[in-house]
Amino acid sequence: MTADLSYLETAAGQWKEAAKQFSDAQRVYRRDVKSVGTDGSWRGQANFVATDTMEVTDGQFTAAQKEAKAIASLLTDAHQQFVELRGKVKSAVADAVKAGMKVSDAGIASYDFSKASEADANAARHDPDLHRTEQSWTEHIAAAVKAVDDADQGVKLALKAAVRDPNPLDGAVNGFNGAAEGDIEKVEAKEAQELATRLNSGDKLSGKELAEFQRLFRDNEHDKAFSQTFLAGMGPKGIIELNNKFHSLGKGDGKKDFTALQEGVATSIATATKSPSDPFYKKWREGLRKVGDENFAEKLNPLTGYQSFADLMTHGKNYGKQFLTDVADDIIAVEQKDDFGTGRWKQLNAGHGDYTGDPLDTVLGIMGKQPDVATSYLDPGADGENERLKYLLQDRDWPSWETATGYGSAVRDDPANRLGLGAALEAAATGHAPGTEHPLGGHTEAEARVMHDTIKLLNKDWKGDEMPSNLRSSLGHMLMDYTPDTHEILSRTNENYKVNADGDGVWKDDGTVRMAVSPEELSRIMRGVSEDPAAYAGMYVAERQYAAQTLAGTDFKHPNDRTAAINAASSAFGFYDGVSSDIAFDKRDKAVQWASDVRTAAFTAPAVAFNFLPSSPAAVPVLGNVVQSILYVGMYEWGKDQVAQASQVAALENMKTFDVGQRQVDALVVGWSKEHGEDADSGLTRTLVGSGQERHDSARREALQALGRPGF
Repeated sequence: MTADLSYLETAAGQWKEAAKQFSDAQRVYRRDVKSVGTDGSWRGQANFVATDTMEVTDGQFTAAQKEAKAIASLLTDAHQQFVELRGKVKSAVADAVKAGMKVSDAGIASYDFSKASEADANAARHDPDLHRTEQSWTEHIAAAVKAVDDADQGVKLALKAAVRDPNPLDGAVNGFNGAAEGDIEKVEAKEAQELATRLNSGDKLSGKELAEFQRLFRDNEHDKAFSQTFLAGMGPKGIIELNNKFHSLGKGDGKKDFTALQEGVATSIATATKSPSDPFYKKWREGLRKVGDENFAEKLNPLTGYQSFADLMTHGKNYGKQFLTDVADDIIAVEQKDDFGTGRWKQLNAGHGDYTGDPLDTVLGIMGKQPDVATSYLDPGADGENERLKYLLQDRDWPSWETATGYGSAVRDDPANRLGLGAALEAAATGHAPGTEHPLGGHTEAEARVMHDTIKLLNKDWKGDEMPSNLRSSLGHMLMDYTPDTHEILSRTNENYKVNADGDGVWKDDGTVRMAVSPEELSRIMRGVSEDPAAYAGMYVAERQYAAQTLAGTDFKHPNDRTAAINAASSAFGFYDGVSSDIAFDKRDKAVQWASDVRTAAFTAPAVAFNFLPSSPAAVPVLGNVVQSILYVGMYEWGKDQVAQASQVAALENMKTFDVGQRQVDALVVGWSKEHGEDADSGLTRTLVGSGQERHDSARREALQALGRPGF
């Protein structure tokens, strides 16, 4: 921290000068010494012996220049790294001090009571998280210090390698290194390759070697030269074998060490494959194709190259768009090349439970963390020519599990089937990674096309209600994100959303992207999602909040606008009641439990704080306190009503009177009226309450008809 790092640059300059002096000396040697043995004037046995010696000496002059230049380059590289990393240590300390900490010489952060006001100091003393905050700053500083030490160790490794005699048998004892490497990262990559090769060959690495192996990746996690040099040296086959070795060794106490190594190798893959135009990229992809379908395990319990490689990729992040696209497409190409298809990914008997299994679904799951990649990959395109979405939702025969029994074998779906697809669909349609907080609505045309075609493809032959179970949660989140569209679809009042030549699809309206399908199609998809109580609750609460926001943004004093808003909400909740009554009827004795789970999810979900983007660029967001005031009315009663009516729908006739949703609309209307100075029992409020009943009932009937219920 106190050293004058400029001396490294000074030393580097002196090594460059040394290289120049070796070059000058070599010219003199060749002119005045070596020439005597090569100009033809000296002949005989002595000349014969001397010529070989002269070649060795001349070669040492060349090697000395190479070594000197390499050391100069290493010292310059070291200077740059140390200046940058020491600056980060100083910044970390400064940030801690700015946050109210004091930092000891050992890097320990603690709250600085001497500089705090009396009120702040008193609050800090009673803050239960104070120790955790101090520890967080200490760890932040320690990480910055560790980065300096990692870099220092890398410089040490490179300097030692640069002065190592590469060929002790060439006649020059302790000779100069003509193969000296002037790039620290490339030296470290070769060291990592040596350790990896030893692991693959069955050698056991010592604790010190394992720590160095981890340091090499930690110190070079985003360095392209290191990553490409290491991967090129190992090749795709060597990397797959290395991941398999990590799995076999990463048990018990060793799991943490080998998981860290998996993260390091995966990060190297992400770093090395960012640019498709690199020669490395093309060669690496070709090599992976060759071994992707190869079996790396026993014949009766196979594990293909793509399965292991995709498993390894889950330990990394921020992959290049083209790389993820190419890997996924190459896996599909393998599936489609013969009749074996996805059977090659089948888990047999005990399988390989510590691996991710289906490589395509695994890669799709990684795309789910990179929404721009997911959207690009799954977007059908304005011309509809990209058929990846169709392949995944309709055409693909998803892998299974097969277990030997005394009577042959038992086959069942892989329990993890389509989890990766669900994550990719959600990211692609919403523009956000699953589980991240974000405003709902506001989509690109590509995202909306993914949403639109997902509904269409899943509802082929009107079987949207039978969607795979592992897609329900993701589809629920997607529909929540498209509540501004689904509200209009289910309201049946917006002409632009009515299914016709212009309404069924994706279009732009005053700069805002819209998406429409028919209410019937949407009803079947909603029914499929609703098998998951939490997914249904999320959709319902999002619709409730959006309806409240729509009411709050409507001119209460304008009768026609007021009626239209109430009718739209009544119609939307009519469809929800149709879906609710259908699922309650199907579940019979389990209907009450389903409704209870819905209620629990609705009251524990963060949905109560949804933030919808304005419906158009020019729209003004509705004030949150107004919406919350409207929402406050009736929510508790909704939970009780949902359970009570679920217990009564065992009879088909009772489905016709399921009206929990209409009561919600009435509750919202009461809250809306109160916001405009009307009492709950005023004449206007009583007139408005129930005014949308007819629209609600017709929507409920339409939903039940779409779900195949007779008599509606």
